[in-house]
Amino acid sequence: MEAIIIGGGIGGLVAALELHKARIGVRIFESVAEVKPLGVGINLLPHCVRNLDELGAMSKLLDIGVATSEQVFFNKFGQKIWTDPRGLAAGYKWPQISIHRGQLQVALMEIVRERIPADRIHLGWHLAAFESAGDGVRARFIDRATGHARGEAHADFLVGADGIHSAVRASFYPDEGPAK
Repeated sequence: MEAIIIGGGIGGLVAALELHKARIGVRIFESVAEVKPLGVGINLLPHCVRNLDELGAMSKLLDIGVATSEQVFFNKFGQKIWTDPRGLAAGYKWPQISIHRGQLQVALMEIVRERIPADRIHLGWHLAAFESAGDGVRARFIDRATGHARGEAHADFLVGADGIHSAVRASFYPDEGPAK
């Protein structure tokens, strides 16, 4: 089995690691030429951390994130309104981790590069179109900056993890328009 993953963000990289773990070949195609630590802080809930731990990412997560023990709300005078335990403090087997979204993506890309051969990770390849082929799917790629063709890929299936402006989703729902 062989998979094409469209998108090298958090979802695409986790999908690549899961498929690789299941011994399914993966090729990742990401539109940007360089993965940079962009974004804001996010919280990884224990069920998410469990999955990432099973993929061997826990030490990297704890190096760049904070194991959150509680969520606390205060009023404008600094008086505590409400407290709710999180992660291990709430009785889960895994922590909740507060982490920068971009640093998580970079860490996941490092893990992917440790496990998946470099020639299967394509940065700067934007999906132009894809179609069903008799024995799977065929995808065509361009350089988004120049519009020039980058090449084609063929696989048993395609995973669309290309974000809010998804080319994969647009092909299935062409009249949907942009996200609201």
